[in-house]
Amino acid sequence: MRKLPPFNALRAFEAAARNGSFKRAAEELHVTPTAISHQIRHLEDLLGCTLFHRRPRPVRLSDAGRQLYPVLRDSLDRIAGAVAGIRSGLDARALKVTTTPAFASRWLIPHMGMLREACEGREIAIEATERVIDLHAGEVDLAIRYAHLPDRELECKPLFSDRYFPVCHPDLVRESSIETPGDLAAHPLIHFEWKRKDPDAPTWGRWLALAHQRFPGEKLPDPEGGMRFSEEIHAIEAAVNRQGVALVSDVLVAPELASGALVQPIDLSIDGLTFYAVFLPDASRRELIERVVAAICTRSR
Repeated sequence: MRKLPPFNALRAFEAAARNGSFKRAAEELHVTPTAISHQIRHLEDLLGCTLFHRRPRPVRLSDAGRQLYPVLRDSLDRIAGAVAGIRSGLDARALKVTTTPAFASRWLIPHMGMLREACEGREIAIEATERVIDLHAGEVDLAIRYAHLPDRELECKPLFSDRYFPVCHPDLVRESSIETPGDLAAHPLIHFEWKRKDPDAPTWGRWLALAHQRFPGEKLPDPEGGMRFSEEIHAIEAAVNRQGVALVSDVLVAPELASGALVQPIDLSIDGLTFYAVFLPDASRRELIERVVAAICTRSR
């Protein structure tokens, strides 16, 4: 086991020896000259010798100080070089982002140019999966998660919340005049598999329960009827291709609503969840991650 003096004392000595001044060493290390003096006194006490001649000014290294300084200087230079090399390697690799396949396909990919600009040209790697990847394992830098509440053990920044409402191709509205929930009985309901067990999940059953409250006289369709897909993006594609009426997130179908490829035939919606940017509080590339998160927040407004 190595018997070494405290690192702060060694660093204070090296800075004072290199600068030839306790005051300049204090400025470099963002402490007071008194703190530098105390650290060096402590080191001298541990070594049992004087490291500086303090009179007359400026301070000068003693024989012991001249023996210790070059060894300590070169060691710190090597440490600084190794740290810079590690950081350079981390900065060069792609920023890894994980999120759900639906959000990756419908939001991240269309905005990749903006995200790359925020990364100042660094590559971005997207891991699209329903699996909740452990950020502590170091597999990814940033997660975009869809949840009721954030993970309190991680740094979480809310991006935006969504709402779920029926959408369909405009031809269905023109051909059969969909105006109230009861009109949906004439069309297949398009479902997608909700990946988590959640009683408040934004499903057709929940939407039709609200419709029953708002339109008590309507004969509503079977909440379990229609067609089913494993992914929300496939439910959206089915609606675009005139296969029926889908209940989907307004965030994910914003482009189709803007272009007119899909329409919202009934003005009734239910709450979805919230998209959060999630990363480690001590993430090694926190500054880069925060630039990407800020870009997403700016685009979502």
